Amino acid sequence: MPRNLRVFIIISVFMLVLGCSKTSTNTQSVDLQPSGGSEITYGVAKKNIVIGKTRQEDVIKLFGSPDNMIMRQGRELWIYDRFRVESSSESSSGYGTLILFGGSSRKSTVSTQTKTLTVILDFNKVGIVEDFSMRVGGY
Repeated sequence: MPRNLRVFIIISVFMLVLGCSKTSTNTQSVDLQPSGGSEITYGVAKKNIVIGKTRQEDVIKLFGSPDNMIMRQGRELWIYDRFRVESSSESSSGYGTLILFGGSSRKSTVSTQTKTLTVILDFNKVGIVEDFSMRVGGY
């Protein structure tokens, strides 16, 4: 068999095998947040909450009503709990043939990740942020 014909066959087979494989990825994110206000993120909270300056009205405009409120010694403690579920899936399949022989394969992967953010705001008796803390987690 001439050398050029062998090279042509090898390249054709290689291109055929590569051309018959398919990979797809799908990522989906679901935010589970109450309505009202904007999305609470670590960066937004850190940027907009200033101790000794930010008022309760400012916080409500930014984030909406708190998920929980506790009265302690005449002061209000507001708690915002948020979590996001991210799910991604990837699948790939392939099929190749060489005149009489053929084969196929299929692979699928699914992963889910949950991210949490808790913001705790401590207001003084006149409704100004006196202290706040944030905790980010995930599993």
